[in-house]
Amino acid sequence: MRRHIYRVDPRMILPVILSMLFGAFLILMEGASPKGLLLLAILFPFYYLGAEILARKIILSENGIIVQKFLRSVQMDWSEIEALDVVRTGRKVFLILQGGQSRPVLITNTIHPFDEILKRLVEQLGEDKVSESVKELLKEPRSKYGPLAQAWIVCLLLLGIIAGK
Repeated sequence: MRRHIYRVDPRMILPVILSMLFGAFLILMEGASPKGLLLLAILFPFYYLGAEILARKIILSENGIIVQKFLRSVQMDWSEIEALDVVRTGRKVFLILQGGQSRPVLITNTIHPFDEILKRLVEQLGEDKVSESVKELLKEPRSKYGPLAQAWIVCLLLLGIIAGK
């Protein structure tokens, strides 16, 4: 197997970056005032989430899988993975890779293209390690548009605040 790299849906990148820039502009507009510091404290978790979204990367290779996130990375060899399962909540889908003593690794359906990564994982792991719910999901993979809409809403909200100032 050659190396395959998967990232967050590319349509998410622009609204996330714009939201981060608009937030930074708002903080600069307020300056070092108490309102500016409060705004910084409020927006800090959103900056972390934005960095997490932009840095997320799944790498499938001959040796195993690497899940990279902001400031951390998890690697599992194919031989370490004991099971592949799925959890669904509405349109959200989380693949769960369970290895021996390591923590489970989660992959959400905001990774693009989700159906392709799902197929490659099933092929690599084999039928005996894959749950029935994953096999059902293969027949009907679900895309996730909620985060894309949320990112644009945040972007427009921050732009509206800037326009109001």
